[in-house]
Amino acid sequence: MIDEIIRVYKEYFNEGKLPYILCKKCGTTFYYPKEFCPKCGSSSLEVKVSEGRGIVFSVTKFNDKSGEVIYGIVQLKEGFRMYTNFLDAVNIDDEVIVTFNNKKDNQLKFPLFKKA
Repeated sequence: MIDEIIRVYKEYFNEGKLPYILCKKCGTTFYYPKEFCPKCGSSSLEVKVSEGRGIVFSVTKFNDKSGEVIYGIVQLKEGFRMYTNFLDAVNIDDEVIVTFNNKKDNQLKFPLFKKA
């Protein structure tokens, strides 16, 4: 089952869509692919597509060899949180929207966030 969830995630990423998982038993939403609900343990899960809008829950800024990196957690409207990189300088409670990196040489697209 996890292989199928990961396959669907990759397809959605390459279509510029942000997937998440809904537990059909208890209604919990979560982002990271798992075979069982982290709240109730059910395997009755459905991959859904997020609106891709949320607010900055936490943010950390640091410098590496390529410059400033802005990393943190976004609380999505659907109720789940996810770690991400930000493309803009952001603060806690700023509204953000998902975007995807440009695909290069068969690399998987992945979600990033910018100010809404």
